[in-house]
Amino acid sequence: MAESVQYYLERMIPELEGLEKKNIFSPVEIKSIIKKRTNFEYALQRRIKQKIDFLRAIEYEINLEDLRKKRIARMGIAESLKGSDLQYSGARRIYNLFRRATIKFKSDLSLWLQYIDYAKRSKANNVLSSVFVQAIQYHPNNASLWIMAATWENEQNANMAAARILLQRALRLMPENQQLWHEYFRLELLYIEKIKLRRRILGINQEKNQEDIAAMEVDSEEDDNTINLPAVTGEDVAQWKDDEENTQKNKKKLTKEEAAALEEANNPILQGLLAKIIYDNAIQSTADSIEFRQKFVDIYREFTDTRKDIDYVYETIRRDMIDNPQARAFLATSHLFVFTQVEEVEEKEEKSQYISVSDPAFVPALKKCIDEFDNALIDVPQSDMWELYINFLLGWYTLVNEENLKLYVVKLLQKTFKACKKQNKLNAKLYELWVAHLIEQDDQGKAENVVLQGLESHSNNAMLWIYRIQLAQGDQKEQRKLYATALDYNLESLLLWNSYKDWILSNTKLSIEETDKLFFQACEKATTLLPSVTSESADRNGIKQVLQSSYVQWAAESQGIVAARDVYKKIIKNFYPTYTFFIKCIEIEGQFGSADVTGQESVEYLYDRTTRLEDDKEKSYISYLAYLYSQKKFQKSNQVYNRACKEVSNKESFDLKVQKLKASHQAIL
Repeated sequence: MAESVQYYLERMIPELEGLEKKNIFSPVEIKSIIKKRTNFEYALQRRIKQKIDFLRAIEYEINLEDLRKKRIARMGIAESLKGSDLQYSGARRIYNLFRRATIKFKSDLSLWLQYIDYAKRSKANNVLSSVFVQAIQYHPNNASLWIMAATWENEQNANMAAARILLQRALRLMPENQQLWHEYFRLELLYIEKIKLRRRILGINQEKNQEDIAAMEVDSEEDDNTINLPAVTGEDVAQWKDDEENTQKNKKKLTKEEAAALEEANNPILQGLLAKIIYDNAIQSTADSIEFRQKFVDIYREFTDTRKDIDYVYETIRRDMIDNPQARAFLATSHLFVFTQVEEVEEKEEKSQYISVSDPAFVPALKKCIDEFDNALIDVPQSDMWELYINFLLGWYTLVNEENLKLYVVKLLQKTFKACKKQNKLNAKLYELWVAHLIEQDDQGKAENVVLQGLESHSNNAMLWIYRIQLAQGDQKEQRKLYATALDYNLESLLLWNSYKDWILSNTKLSIEETDKLFFQACEKATTLLPSVTSESADRNGIKQVLQSSYVQWAAESQGIVAARDVYKKIIKNFYPTYTFFIKCIEIEGQFGSADVTGQESVEYLYDRTTRLEDDKEKSYISYLAYLYSQKKFQKSNQVYNRACKEVSNKESFDLKVQKLKASHQAIL
């Protein structure tokens, strides 16, 4: 170990001598750096290496490098250091630490991402290229790494060929990864868009295609895939104009065939052929879904002149998913997108945009959507199709403000709900939507009839019961009776129990005794949800916690802390509360209780009960000890600590936390 440490320390001697000679760091600071690096190297050379040691060393070196750069800038000696080893020695050491860390912890993806992030911030392209290669070798099935590497190659390294190859290799390994297909698709469209932009700036387009167009110098040995595409700026345009004036002598006339080949309309690549091929391969190679295809349309809409391409995707959806309700709904809503003219470098191009409600074209587009939905309901007469159509109408009902249009949507909704009922396609969700809509329209009589019809066939739907109870407002006896019936049908519905709890708390006509009785009965009923007194589940525990915590909170707010203590002791005795409930009781003690002996004994009683639960013994004991230390009850804390040592699973971890807890309280004192 010592030899390895000495080796790394000797390598930094020239760097430290140079830093001291240039007065960037003082001799005292140099000694501190040597001491720090020595400690780090001994930690890194341990037999059992830990990632945290590498991260600490890297963090120190990054901070040191930032400080070195600031001092060099302040001293104004950056030019004199240019090209010297002293300029790059800090970065080299950081990269070396990252390299050693990734060699040891190859499978740690987060470490590779930190390595990549630092190389990006440092703009170390050569390093970054090799890091991506190594990271992908160790994580070949991580799609995000492939996409990140391809994005960097295209955007920062201006190497479209490399980006394309990376994504193609990734797709060979993961042909079912939908994100890879989408990003490869986007990459090709972005490449075409950049070529089109350059053609517009150079004046090469199908409208102006003269035979005397200046021929661009083309290296016959280069492949089209290797065209670099830097971002186009105003300076680039000016430079191109100067170059054009200086190269008039080199111009040559094109033949008609060559000129025609330059037209976008005659160039299949510029017409999106590659993107279309990618789409076709994607829907054949991976698990196809309407969401997957919809994403391709969304990507197309980010670019210009994609009307035909989007229509092609629609055609394939209509061809392959004619019986899919989601697909038919997507095709129907597509009419709300329109292609508008946008200015692109002095050229008008089409781009798909969403129609605004205030646009005169909105009403005809909405009518087309409705007609398409009507046809879909004939072809796919399923409840899901009806639900998608009704949700579409309800969505626009909330968005439109024009009175006549809103009335039109309301009439259409009424007609649709009745037609759905006539065809016996109303499921529980559709009944919910219908009742909610009628309540919003203040048609209480119709809403009561619909909700009763829904409950006849869907008595286990909690939301329908809540609507039924809501419609019975003003009659508390009726509501209480309905809640009892609803809970018999939906005993495990957290939504219904929450509604019942809110009803109890908001019912001002109930006496304290009646409220207490209802809460107790509710807690008793919720306890029966458990198959046994010891088994638990997240949903059932949620119901218990809501009712029990609300019961104690109500008692504290309405009657004071004494009544709250009686309630939570009653709950602890009868209803097997969870850890969350005890924490809630401790919070209530802190909010409504006092710091006297009785209050302290009550809090200690609650903490003691939490330590008897099997939930996270270590956390329970740490919280208990923290409270005892805050109250300066050191003798009691020793007793609790001794008991905890016998029950916690990891005594070393527990002791470490206890020591930190003691140190923090001693610092406060």
